Amino acid sequence: MVRQGLGISMVILGAIVMIINISFLRTNDYYDVIRGLSFVVFMVGIFLIPRYSKAKRNM
Repeated sequence: MVRQGLGISMVILGAIVMIINISFLRTNDYYDVIRGLSFVVFMVGIFLIPRYSKAKRNM
């Protein structure tokens, strides 16, 4: 459950940073670095969200 909450918060944080970066920081020298890091945080968060359980077989 902690892993899923961490993933959700990373996705939200990555999306917010991407929006702020695209909107306000175009002229900044670190635009590409911030964009790349926010994309990585966003993607790692997406991979942390799914929670799968084993299928239960009744015999």
